[in-house]
Amino acid sequence: MTVMLMSYILLAGMFLTGGVIIYILLDAHDNAMREYAVLGLFCSILTMISYYVELNTPGMAAKVDAVKFGYIGKVFVTPMLLMLVVRYYNVKVGRLWQILQYVIPVLTLWLVFNCEKSGLYYSDIRMSSDGLVRIEAGPFYYLYMGYNTLLTMVYLGFCLYHRAGLRGREKANNTLLIIASLMPFIALLAYLTGWTSGYDTSPVGVMAGALTISFSIFRYGLLNKDEMLQSMATGLVFLDNENHLIFANRAATRLIPLLGNSRYIHMQDLSPLCSAEFVTIQSEGATYQRKITEWSSGDGHHGKLLTYDDITEIRARLSRDGMTGLLNHATFYPMLEDAMAEAAQNKGRLTVSIADIDSFKKINDSYGHANGDIVLIAMAKILQEICGDTGSVFRYGGEEFAVIFRCDHRTAERTMRSALERFRKVHFDFTEQTITFSHGSAEYNFMESSVELFDRADKIMYERKRELHIREQQTEQQAEAKAE
Repeated sequence: MTVMLMSYILLAGMFLTGGVIIYILLDAHDNAMREYAVLGLFCSILTMISYYVELNTPGMAAKVDAVKFGYIGKVFVTPMLLMLVVRYYNVKVGRLWQILQYVIPVLTLWLVFNCEKSGLYYSDIRMSSDGLVRIEAGPFYYLYMGYNTLLTMVYLGFCLYHRAGLRGREKANNTLLIIASLMPFIALLAYLTGWTSGYDTSPVGVMAGALTISFSIFRYGLLNKDEMLQSMATGLVFLDNENHLIFANRAATRLIPLLGNSRYIHMQDLSPLCSAEFVTIQSEGATYQRKITEWSSGDGHHGKLLTYDDITEIRARLSRDGMTGLLNHATFYPMLEDAMAEAAQNKGRLTVSIADIDSFKKINDSYGHANGDIVLIAMAKILQEICGDTGSVFRYGGEEFAVIFRCDHRTAERTMRSALERFRKVHFDFTEQTITFSHGSAEYNFMESSVELFDRADKIMYERKRELHIREQQTEQQAEAKAE
C-alpha cells in the first residue's frame, strides 16, 4: 500500500469520524454516553492525524514529533472505549478504578515524549530508506501493550456477558462494538509478530475501530429510545389499562425477576404490583421505592407507569440523628418490634436499655447549648463504641439514648456500666465536674408490647436518677452543715 493511498484513507477516516462526533453532539437524546463516545472518537482522530503527518512530513524530527502527538490520543482510546461500554450496559464502577485505569497511559505518554533520552519505551527509533519511521520496542512498550490488551479483554467481557440478553439491533450493535475493539488489537499483533516489517501499523487498527463505531452510531444510533429506557438506573414498568405488561426495563426485571422470567408475562394480570406489598423493594442491600403515575397516548391508549427509585441514601439520612450520627427516634420502635419478633421466633434474649444524661438542663443553662452538644456527641460516641458490637444504639430524644441489646439483662447492665465508667472519665474543657448518666434495663418477657418494654426500662432509669438526685441533695446538705 502506497503512502499516498494510505494518506487518502486516513483523510477519509478523519472526516467520517469527525462527522460522527458532530452527529452525537447535535443529537439531544444521546446524553447518557455522549462524553465517552465523543472523547474516544476524538482520541482516534488525533491518532489518525499523527499517522498522516508522519507519512507526509519530511525529516526525522518532524516524524518523531508526529509519533509523540499521536500518543496523546492513542493511549486514551481503549480506556474511553471501555468506559463507553461500561456506561452502555449501566455497570457501576467505582471512581477510584475509573481514575486508576489512566495511570499507565499517562506514564506511557511521559515516556514517549522523552523517548530520545530514555530507551524504556522505544529502545531504538530511526527513519528507513523509504522515509518511514521504524521502531524497536523497549520493556515498557510491552508493559503498556499488555495493559492495553487487558483493558480490551475486560471490554470484550462486558460485551459478551450481556450478549445473551440482547435482541435485534442491540445484538447487532454489540457485534460491531466487539469488532471495533478487536481491530486495533489485530493491528498490534501484526506489528509485534513482524508481519509489517517493523512498521507500527496500530494507528490503522485504531482508525478501523473508530470507523466501525462510527458506522454503528450512524446505523443504529448511540442510544435509541428503547435503549435509553433500558440503561436507566430507575426501574420502569409500563402497564396497560388492564394491568398487562407493555414494557419493563433491565432495572425493573432485576428488582422483580418475574417480569423477565416468563414468556407469558405479557398475558398476566400484574395489578398486585400496584398493591402496598410492592411500595418498597429490597435488593442487594439497597431500598427502592415505587411511584405510580398515569400515562396516555394520542391514540386513546392509557395505563400506569410504575417507577422504582433507589432511596437507600435518603432513607439512611432520615434514619440517622444529624448531630450524633446514631439511629433516631423514628427507627427505634420499628427496629425494636423486628428484634422482638426475631427473639420470639428463635427463643433468643432481648434487652432494652435507656440512658439519660444527669443534670443536662443545668449543663445547658450554665455552659451554653454548644457545650451541651459536645456532651451529647461524647455520650453517643462512647455508647456506640462500647454497646455497638452487641446492640443497636439510638438517640431517642434530647439527652436520652436507647440501646437494643440481643442479650440477657445481666450482660446489658454490665455493658452499660462499662459505658458509664468510660463516660465519667471524659474531661470537658468547660467544666471540672464529672458528668454522668443514669440508665435502666428491661429484658423482654415475650408477653409485652414494644411500648411496655420501653416503659419498664425507662421507669428503672428514672428511679435511679431520682435516687442519684436524693444522694446529691444529701451531700449538699452535709456540706452546708459542715460549713456552718
